[in-house]
Amino acid sequence: MKKRYDVLFHVPSLKGGGAERVAVELARFFVQQERSVGFFVHDGEVAYDLPSGVELIVAQSRGHFKRVAEFGTLLKITEVHAVISLLPYANLISLLANLGRKRCVRLLVSEHQSYANFRPVGLKERIKFNLLTRLYARSDAIVAVSSGVASDLRQRLGDAGSSKIVVIHNPCYIHDAVPTLRHSATSLFTVLAVGRLVPDKGFDVLIDAFSAVSRKLAGARLVIVGEGPGRKELEAQIARLGLAGKVALPGFKRNIADEYRRADLFVLPSRAEGFGNVLVEAMSFGIRIVSTNCPGPAEILANGAYGTLVPVENTGALAEAILNAVSAESEPGKLIRRAQDFSLELIGAQYAKLTGLAR
Repeated sequence: MKKRYDVLFHVPSLKGGGAERVAVELARFFVQQERSVGFFVHDGEVAYDLPSGVELIVAQSRGHFKRVAEFGTLLKITEVHAVISLLPYANLISLLANLGRKRCVRLLVSEHQSYANFRPVGLKERIKFNLLTRLYARSDAIVAVSSGVASDLRQRLGDAGSSKIVVIHNPCYIHDAVPTLRHSATSLFTVLAVGRLVPDKGFDVLIDAFSAVSRKLAGARLVIVGEGPGRKELEAQIARLGLAGKVALPGFKRNIADEYRRADLFVLPSRAEGFGNVLVEAMSFGIRIVSTNCPGPAEILANGAYGTLVPVENTGALAEAILNAVSAESEPGKLIRRAQDFSLELIGAQYAKLTGLAR
């Protein structure tokens, strides 16, 4: 008898990251619905706790075409109702593995980033980008995590795939979040940011802005939780600006609830952001928000109704918004209610309907 999966998630790795966390949460939803769930990943390192009963299948192949063949073989030797593929590389492999096959698997591809300013670099990147553009129309549904991402996809895909685009936000609301009393404006004021240490996240802009903030607010400290290839550059920037002891880079943390509880303000300084999972997580704790005005964050914050939006890469505006937040009235209940719009129950039900597994 063939092994059966109601849902098979395909993601390059589970080492950490917003899309990866979303995949694990969606797996949790389907397990709660008593569905059989598996993961196909290219790397065996896992940074998240998988729900009980979820099977992890680690690819044995390293080359691109070998991975396509391996995933295609997996779909032949197992009975899979739906594949949910996340991130461009996994999407490409999933789509190629389905070429020429009798369609018995429902294939959903998910896009988590904005392509408004994306320009593929190098021949390989251009080939992959063009292949994805041509192949997306062969999926059963294209999930965009925000209206901004959906708009980018429509421009990129044209008539061929636009009809298959569905906007489903990410399930990031934290049910057991316990807000704590914030510090007064005269005591230690903690600014929190979370994300991979890569240029798109704009942490260099945040550190520059915080340098100006710290000169006016002696008790301010900045904590940036996350890991990535940009660590050395950010550490050098911190040292150059004389912010040692005021800015901390504690690295990636599986559970950062304590960091949220200690924070007075959450800042998202991204240059580009398809959605902004961490904004919803912070709002679950009732924390005040300052964010750059990217399409995804603007959608979460309802164009400024639930937080302050500032222009992208504007150090002065970001510093001013942080300083204004020190004395701004806190409305944790309002923020928490907005975060509940992104609960796993609501978002999972949308995925269940799209996969044909709704109960």
